[in-house]
Amino acid sequence: MAKASTEKTTKLEPSEIFAAVGLHMTKKQMNDLCIDQTGSTILSWLSQGRVIANDNNKVQYGSSKSTYLTFFTIPNTEKKKADLIANVVAGFSAAIGVKDFVKGAGDFSGGEFVAEKVFMTGSAWPREVDKFRLKRESDGFDYNSSDLVVKVDSETYYGISLKKKKNVKGADPTLINKAFDTFLQGNEFENVRNSLKQKRQDYFAGLAKQAAKNGIIYVPGIESMSNEEVWNISFRNPLKNNQLVYLINLKGTNTNNNPVELSEIKGKLAGTGPNSLFEEDKQNGLRAFFNRELAKVDNELFDGFKKVLNDNIQIFADGLIDIVLKTKMQAGLRAKDIGGYNFEFALVTGYADYTPSAKNPKLNLNAAKVIPQHSILCGLSDLQGNNKPYILELDEQKKLDADAAKVFFNLKKAGVTILVLELRYKGDFKAQPQFFATLGDDFITQMFDRCIVDR
Repeated sequence: MAKASTEKTTKLEPSEIFAAVGLHMTKKQMNDLCIDQTGSTILSWLSQGRVIANDNNKVQYGSSKSTYLTFFTIPNTEKKKADLIANVVAGFSAAIGVKDFVKGAGDFSGGEFVAEKVFMTGSAWPREVDKFRLKRESDGFDYNSSDLVVKVDSETYYGISLKKKKNVKGADPTLINKAFDTFLQGNEFENVRNSLKQKRQDYFAGLAKQAAKNGIIYVPGIESMSNEEVWNISFRNPLKNNQLVYLINLKGTNTNNNPVELSEIKGKLAGTGPNSLFEEDKQNGLRAFFNRELAKVDNELFDGFKKVLNDNIQIFADGLIDIVLKTKMQAGLRAKDIGGYNFEFALVTGYADYTPSAKNPKLNLNAAKVIPQHSILCGLSDLQGNNKPYILELDEQKKLDADAAKVFFNLKKAGVTILVLELRYKGDFKAQPQFFATLGDDFITQMFDRCIVDR
C-alpha cells in the first residue's frame, strides 16, 4: 500500500502572500494603508498589491500562483471582506517583523530592508530555493517548514514559518499538527507502532460493541465479532457520493432495528426514510458517545499513549523538539551541500488585528513576533547540557476544563516547560491522534530574558 504523503496540502493561507508583497513595500506604505480603521483603504489597494504579487521578478511561486492571486479580489460579503482585511494586516505585520529581523541580524546595510525577491513554497518550491528544501524521501515529509523564503542578497536567504493570531494578547497559534506516530518512526519502533494500533483497535471496537448494547447503533451480530472485524466494518454513504465510511467514524444513531445483513447496507446507510439504517445525531449518536468516553480524565486510551511516550521519552522529546523547532536544520543543509549560501530560519507570528464595526472599527498594525532559529538553539543549549531527564507531565486541570476528546501535556526539563502539548482526535478515529504544540512561557524566558537553568 502506498504511504500517505505529508506534503503541504492544506488550503493556502492569504496572509502569506500579503507578507510577501509587504516585503517589497516600505513600512510607511503599509502603515499608511492601515490608518483607515474601517479597512476600506486596504480593499482599495488590493489591485495595486496584485501587481506586485504578479511580478515574477519580485514574487516567485512553486505552485498555486493563480490561487494566491485570487486573494487580491474584493469578496462579495461583509464577513469575507473582514477576514481578508485581517489577513492583509497579518501579512503586513509579518513583513514588518521580518524587515526588523533581517536588519537586526546585520545581513542588510543601509536604510530599510526591502526584499530582493520572495519565494512562495508549498507542494513545490521554486527552482532557485529548492536547494534549501529538506524533504524526507520515505514519506514526503517537508522538514523545512518555511512558508516563504526571502532573498536578502545573492548568498543570503531567510526561511519564514508564518503563523497568525488575532492580536498581541491573543493565544499563540500551534506550531505543529502532526500524527502521534510521526515521532516513532524506524524499524526499532515497529513493535511499538503495532502495539498502539492494537490498543486503538481494541478500544474503539469495544466502544462500538457497548454502543450497540446501549441501542445507539444497530449492527447485526456485532457482539460476536472480533475487535479487528468491528474495527474494519465499512459502508458506502449515499448522502456523500457513496463515500467509504468506517463504522467507528459514524456520527449517527440507528433508525431501523429490523435484522439487516451487512451485504445489504449499501445505499441504506443514512437518510430519513424507512429503509435508512443510520441518521445524523450529533448529540446522541455514536460519535458523541465516543467523544464522551475520550473526554474522561482517566481515559484508558490516552493513558496508553502516555505510557508509550514515557517509555521512549528521550527519543520522543528530541524528535518533537526537532520537528517543532528545527534544531537540526543547519546540519541537514550542510549535509545537502548548499555551497556558500547562508540560510536563516525564523518562526514568525503576524497579528491579524482588525475588528469590523459600523460604529467603532479597530485596526492596528504591529510588528510580528519573530523567534529566530539561533535564539531557539541558544535557549536549548543550557537545557540540553543539564543532566536531568525530560518529563512528560499530564495537565489534569486543562483536561477537566476542556471536557473533550483531547489530553494535555507539558514537556519539561529541569522544571522548564519547553512545549505545551495537546493530543486529540480530529474526526477520524481510524487515524492516529494529532499533536499540537506551542512554546512554553518558561522556554520563551529562557531564550530571550535570562537562563533559568545553567548549562
